[in-house]
Amino acid sequence: MSGAVEKVVLTGCRASGKTTVGRGLAESLGWEFADTDELISRAFGDIASLVAREGWERFREIERQTLFSLAGEKEKVIATGGGAVMHQDAWEELRKNALVVWLRAGIDTVRARLAADPASPGQRPSLTGADPIAEIAAVMAEREPLYRRGSDLTLDAARPVAEIVAVIAGRLTAP
Repeated sequence: MSGAVEKVVLTGCRASGKTTVGRGLAESLGWEFADTDELISRAFGDIASLVAREGWERFREIERQTLFSLAGEKEKVIATGGGAVMHQDAWEELRKNALVVWLRAGIDTVRARLAADPASPGQRPSLTGADPIAEIAAVMAEREPLYRRGSDLTLDAARPVAEIVAVIAGRLTAP
């Protein structure tokens, strides 16, 4: 974390609660909220359709551009897509004057949340076409070092949302 905190960036794998926590935190702080996947969906249609039309490479470039567009924001809580941390150039810009919080979720938590969310197929398309559990485990293993290195605070995503929001808000107001 560099300089005064001007924004909060939430990272973690798909279904770790970034959007839910982000909305609650933004409301608690009186800040604006942005979700990179929602911004992309508004501009290009749902992510599954975008990927089917234009491929993962194009989606990742749009995601990278979206991160850069949010880098200078202030008083904003930003929920990033699960793969956003892979864009190291954009990630370093986004981290400036930010508190980056990794919502770390276990495979069972992610699987249960994906199964319970009717929006998952359109918003969270398969990355590999593999068995969902195998895919989740592989993606988490690949990205965990990036989440760890690119975050200032790690919280268990299985905790109640109100607790997570309180911990982050407390970190922002601590001397």
